[in-house]
Amino acid sequence: MQRAVERLAGHLKAPLLVRVVGNLGAGKTTLVAALLTYWQCPGANSPTFNLRNDYASAGGRVIHLDLYRLKSTDDALDMLPPDEDYSDAIVFVEWPDRAPAHLFAPFAKQAELRLEVGSDESRHVTWRLL
Repeated sequence: MQRAVERLAGHLKAPLLVRVVGNLGAGKTTLVAALLTYWQCPGANSPTFNLRNDYASAGGRVIHLDLYRLKSTDDALDMLPPDEDYSDAIVFVEWPDRAPAHLFAPFAKQAELRLEVGSDESRHVTWRLL
């Protein structure tokens, strides 16, 4: 995981929305928490219950969303308000497929971070700009 974090960290520059994709238990939250630790953001934890956590790092803001519990009737505008300034933010979104399409509209630069579990329980990470 540390090797993936060190490689990824150099590619993640604000403003950026990162769609974090993978099956339940693939390590999405673990990878985001490892990146936050790398950037010296104390207290990184899962936003599963409150859906959004905000952090300050030396390089700017980091927002971590976990939309697993998002209801299909929720417009989610409180997760990423369209009038908020994201110019200094890297936004990680777990379970982005559960979000309404308009939620990511403020982000011109987006990427996908995909985690897959191998048959030997190893983790494979792929990265691409969208």
